[in-house]
Amino acid sequence: MNLNVRAQDVLWQATFDGLQEAIWLVDARTRSILFANLSAATLVGMAREELVGLPVQRLAATPQDQCFWADSEEAMAMGIHSMTSLLRADGQLVPVERRVAPFSLAASGAALLVTMVDCSARQAAERGLETLLAELRATLDSAADGMLVCGVDGEVRAFNQRLVQIWGLPQDLLLQRNDESIHAFLVSRVRDPRTYKARLEVIAADLQGSSHDVIELHEGQVIERRSVPLWNHANVTGRVYSFRDITQEVQAQAALRLAARVFDSSPYAIFIADRQHQLVRLNPACEQLSGRTSQSLQGQTVTSFFGMGVAQPFLDCVQSDWRHGGIWNGELWLPREGENGCAVHLSWVALRGEDGGIEQSIGFVRDLTQQHAAQKRIDELAYSDVLTGLPNRLLLSQKVETAIRSAQPEGAGFAILFLDLDRFKVINDSLGHHFGDRVLQQVASRLQTCLRQTDMLCRIGGDEFAMYLHAGDAMGAEHVARRMLDVMRRPFTLDGMGFSIQCSIGVALYPQDGRTLDELIKQADTAMYRVKECGRGNFGFYQPQMNANLLERMQMEHAMRQALGGQHMSVHYQPQVDMATGRITGAEALLRWKDPELGAVAPSDFIPLAEETGYIITLGAWVLEQAVQEAARWMRAGTPILVSVNVSALEMRQPDFLDRLTRLLQEYGLPPELLELELTESILLQDAQEAAQRLAHVAAMGVGLAIDDFGTGYSSLAYLKNLPIHKLKIDQSFVRGLPDHAGDRAIVSAIVHLGQALKMRVVAEGVETLAQRSALQDMQCDVYQGYLCSPALPAAEFDLLLGEGDLAPRAAAKDGGLTPQ
Repeated sequence: MNLNVRAQDVLWQATFDGLQEAIWLVDARTRSILFANLSAATLVGMAREELVGLPVQRLAATPQDQCFWADSEEAMAMGIHSMTSLLRADGQLVPVERRVAPFSLAASGAALLVTMVDCSARQAAERGLETLLAELRATLDSAADGMLVCGVDGEVRAFNQRLVQIWGLPQDLLLQRNDESIHAFLVSRVRDPRTYKARLEVIAADLQGSSHDVIELHEGQVIERRSVPLWNHANVTGRVYSFRDITQEVQAQAALRLAARVFDSSPYAIFIADRQHQLVRLNPACEQLSGRTSQSLQGQTVTSFFGMGVAQPFLDCVQSDWRHGGIWNGELWLPREGENGCAVHLSWVALRGEDGGIEQSIGFVRDLTQQHAAQKRIDELAYSDVLTGLPNRLLLSQKVETAIRSAQPEGAGFAILFLDLDRFKVINDSLGHHFGDRVLQQVASRLQTCLRQTDMLCRIGGDEFAMYLHAGDAMGAEHVARRMLDVMRRPFTLDGMGFSIQCSIGVALYPQDGRTLDELIKQADTAMYRVKECGRGNFGFYQPQMNANLLERMQMEHAMRQALGGQHMSVHYQPQVDMATGRITGAEALLRWKDPELGAVAPSDFIPLAEETGYIITLGAWVLEQAVQEAARWMRAGTPILVSVNVSALEMRQPDFLDRLTRLLQEYGLPPELLELELTESILLQDAQEAAQRLAHVAAMGVGLAIDDFGTGYSSLAYLKNLPIHKLKIDQSFVRGLPDHAGDRAIVSAIVHLGQALKMRVVAEGVETLAQRSALQDMQCDVYQGYLCSPALPAAEFDLLLGEGDLAPRAAAKDGGLTPQ
């Protein structure tokens, strides 16, 4: 019996030793190991004999196991299945999968069967797998592309953070792990959802195919999508999508395409060179400018392109500018194929790499041909007269400044001539400014022939010219002036029309007449003005007294403009007497000026000045109003007489003259037949047609018209026939020679008979002696005025004269009073 039991034990032990699982039999009461197979001994690193009888708590390494083995037998009998660790003999912990189950022993009673599987290798494999998965996840997340792994049914299996960044997936959506929501979000981001969905359907239908798409999102982001099938054991189990943000790449490509178009279509010539300064490419504009193609210039250096023989100094300069600013600017000469070269402006820019070294350079070439031509034209405009091409005052001033700087104290000076065309305004007014401009061009050509190469003729403006005579003295200046007068006296012909122009010239000498150009021109102008006063068509040298005369004129003009406001001017009236009856039939209104400082100023002194300065308009308007006012007063007093008022040509041409005349007659209630306007013949020489129209309007109003100083101007019998003239006035210069001067008698007699023939009344001015009156009466002159009867009187004194009725002649006081003119 014992042998059988022993045999059974051996068989039992051999059976357990053949198992790979570690097995313990533990006494449930004592918690000691009753049996351990070889696997158990190997597991804990102890001999089997050492394990038998060992308390199981000695090998328990976890609090859970300590609690379990310390529990009651009933609790332990319920068993346990869990992962735990054993304490090896060498102190190491061994992970095991442990099962505890009740086991019945006939001899010893209740026991526990403990089976354990060594999990070290499995846990090591799991840790390796987890490490591998972590590495794969890190690799996936560190990829530059967004990755999305989906099943065949579209289930999201994996994705990386780059996908989240590219598509902007919100975190709350990721936490939901709702695949449909993720796909819907992706659809909502694209600009064309319909095309996006249709493309996904095509990709899903072709399980084994790969795909490539470009997707544009709403914000302008551009994404490249690629997909490949996911294989597992020769079967497609899903699809891997990769997404790359190519927005910057697309923009860069667009920028490159734009740059290429700009390069090719730029109107500016552009070339690109490598680091050895060899040409790589030229744009069409550069090819056109140089007359050569990119192929023919391939490999040629930039310096040879610009035809430089010695290139190194130029390149040293370029390199220096590149080091400081990265660009060289300057003008060069560009040889051109088959034609003359041209000046160009080159902006040569260095293009550096990341290491700071020059990789390429780009040159911008601008043709300066037009700019140089424009600059030349600007210089011409700055220093020359546009109309005549002559030097202008700026260039003349430079010439004179140079002459002054180089002048020696005892050396020769120079002369300045100032020339003005006489009565040139008549040409402009009658034939037009365009015709006048062409005349000035002919004048400039003629005057130029009178000068030497060292001299200079310039146009100051209008019809004024100035001449610089190098080393010119008085004799040389006189010689040139006479030559100019001679060439100007030759007839001019333009558009088949012949005409004559004369000029007046003033001369000033350096240094005696002035030490600057302004002073010399001023003095020459003063001398020229004096020539004009003396009859025009001549030349004259500046004299210091001329400036004194100009100062007097300036002072007189200032005083004249203040005289009206200061009540220093008044209107006097000189009676006009009927030759037959001796009665006063009219009066001429004459302006008188008595200045507090200048005293009594003769009309012959200030009237020409007023006409020259244009102030005659103001004076004439005031005299006319005073005369109308007095004539109306005399009419209301019962002594109506005809009042004559002198009207200048300038005043008559004023646009408001007729309206003002009408207003004055209405305002003061003067009948038009009691007013007469005295005109000089010169009024008919300037725009005769307009003058005739104005005179016709005046005559239609009922106002009388008289020609003053008849016979002294450019008389024409045609206007006497065609214009509504009522009266002729014989100038006192003809009356003064009566009765002895035969010429004056003939002229006066002719004027009287002309007036009678044309049914015009004739008035003789300046009658101062009975002999003159008798001669006029014998010639049947109608009316006379002058000192013989009365000088011009203030209105109050004239009232007394009117009260006398008849005006007896009195002896003339030849030394008293002012002439009526």
